[in-house]
Amino acid sequence: MEKKEIRKKVLDIRNKLPETVRREKSIRIAEAVCKTSCFQEASSILVYCHFRSEAETDCLMEKAWEMGKKVYCPRVEGKEMEFYRIRSRRDLESGSFGIREPGLHCQVFDEREEHLPLVILPGAVFDWNRHRIGYGGGFYDRYLAKHPGLRTAAICFEEQMQEEIPFESFDIRPDLIVTDQHCYK
Repeated sequence: MEKKEIRKKVLDIRNKLPETVRREKSIRIAEAVCKTSCFQEASSILVYCHFRSEAETDCLMEKAWEMGKKVYCPRVEGKEMEFYRIRSRRDLESGSFGIREPGLHCQVFDEREEHLPLVILPGAVFDWNRHRIGYGGGFYDRYLAKHPGLRTAAICFEEQMQEEIPFESFDIRPDLIVTDQHCYK
């Protein structure tokens, strides 16, 4: 199967998960992420704002703030994406594609000012070798290509994991993938 077909098949499965199940799984994912050394060591996290049936990230943001970490969320500007600091969820507003984004008043992320920042990646499909199929826009691949030193963790539901998926040489593999059931390294 091609990426497009795999993406559609897996997103159909994810979309059928009841909201209460997605929320419970998201809490388990956030708890598991917070126990990882890459999260513990990070002074800041760069995390997506969940949309539709994605693994929810609000509880992950809350845990980061409780631990004294800075939280940055992405804002899409044309074909590019940049991360901006949010101090609470009130700093978010409806943006590109209807996804919550940091307001224009928020400060841009500068990796030189942070200690071991961690990027939390979304995605449609992942495999056991940490390959990722995103949503087709390439925003995270382009961003991470420009910031090669950043540590990365993807989060998703176990239902989004496949044994093997097609990938391109330019696709960026996360350092680890955390689901509601496993951590793939």
